[in-house]
Amino acid sequence: MSLNETLKKGIEEFTKGNFSNSEKIFTNLIRRNPLFLPAYSNLIQLLINQGNLDEAMKYSEKLLNIDKNTEKALFYKGIIKFKKSEFDKALSDFKNALIINPKNHIVLMNIGISYYRLGENLEAIKYIKESIQINNKNELAFYNLAVIYEDEDDLDLALDAYDSVISLNPKHHDSIHGIAQIQLTNLDYINGFKNYEIRWNIKGFEYRHNSIKKLSSINDLSGKKILIWCEQGFGDTIQFSRYINKLVDAGAKVTFEVQSPLLTFFKRQFSCNVTNNAGGEEFDFQCPTMSLPYVFGTDNKNIPQIQKYFDCDIKKYNFWKSRLSLSNNKLNLGISISGNRNHIKDKRRRVNLDNFLNLIDFCNIYIIQKDLYENDKEFLKKNTNIKYLGNDKEWIDFEDTSAIVKNMDAIVSVDTSLIHLSASMNQTTYLLLSKPADWRWSKEGFELPVWYKNLRIIRQKDKGLWENVINKLNLEIKQMIN
Repeated sequence: MSLNETLKKGIEEFTKGNFSNSEKIFTNLIRRNPLFLPAYSNLIQLLINQGNLDEAMKYSEKLLNIDKNTEKALFYKGIIKFKKSEFDKALSDFKNALIINPKNHIVLMNIGISYYRLGENLEAIKYIKESIQINNKNELAFYNLAVIYEDEDDLDLALDAYDSVISLNPKHHDSIHGIAQIQLTNLDYINGFKNYEIRWNIKGFEYRHNSIKKLSSINDLSGKKILIWCEQGFGDTIQFSRYINKLVDAGAKVTFEVQSPLLTFFKRQFSCNVTNNAGGEEFDFQCPTMSLPYVFGTDNKNIPQIQKYFDCDIKKYNFWKSRLSLSNNKLNLGISISGNRNHIKDKRRRVNLDNFLNLIDFCNIYIIQKDLYENDKEFLKKNTNIKYLGNDKEWIDFEDTSAIVKNMDAIVSVDTSLIHLSASMNQTTYLLLSKPADWRWSKEGFELPVWYKNLRIIRQKDKGLWENVINKLNLEIKQMIN
């Protein structure tokens, strides 16, 4: 069998998902002819696809040694480094590939994406638009352009780019999901929550309990056994738990499956069955928490208000009151400055601890979060008057968190679950909001949807700059004292 015939066989095996066979074929081809470049290219693609990045890099270097002017080798090196989150190094390789072929629209697009991951959105937009000028049929280029426009808070241009994707591929689920979030931001809740259901077709969203019929209507629920299950973060579970009582009021027999840290706290808040494992039970219907607004036909004017504010356990409250050594001479302020550091947007939404220095003189500051970035840990070594609760072994779950929150005069936090908990307990709550904001907080210039009546939002004026936010917070906290 000729080299090209064998290559074709390897590609066929790759296409079928027979990766082991395909890899053997490509490596044997290289042994037969170490200068057969197509074998290298296909093998590298296969290795990248399998996540074997070091091996892929080895063959990329071999390919480059054979032909120093092959843009493919440089492109593959860039892809490998990008997947390793080495975006600056990836950018260098992509640009070297571009020198060889300035009209390669795929390379141009990847340069743009690399700039985006480096936080240089204007450069990213420039290169992706150049890629589209060369090839306006690449849906991935339009999709990435939309994502970057969203990051720039230019939702009109983002929507145009998403529409371009849909015109090329009406079933591009990620774009429909992006459109949904823009619709929600713009308070088009009816269409937004409808399109948000597309998330179940996207990798990373796991629809559980597939054997149970999905809840699609709130009619005739009396006596029906319904499973409501949490699907994303703690904050989402708290925010959309307001629909539970509406189901109970409609006569449904509700089981609420929640994350373990919320279990004990929620058991006291709801009259229905609250569990962290509903396996083995039989139900008439099921619904994930974040699909409840869609099922109930929620628009921005009929958001269910919290019928009864959450409260903490009185014994826990007294325990933490004693443990925190609270002072009556100063305002007791609970803060959270960052969320899950694995969250793609956490570096943008976080705020440094040194922004709270002006409050130390008249506030006792307690950091209510489990983890901190290294620079904040270093700050605490020099500023011991700010108390970090993350290392307290008595802080176990949301029962403890709620008791700590209740002991505070006010809660100040970036967009984390603490905001939802505090606001649902009717505590004085300040949300320090980065730009662009998550859809649930809409955007400046829109009438704020009333998810929490007592929530005070302080928004960034300019992306990445916290000065105006901190200044306004300082004024508001001082007014509380006066």
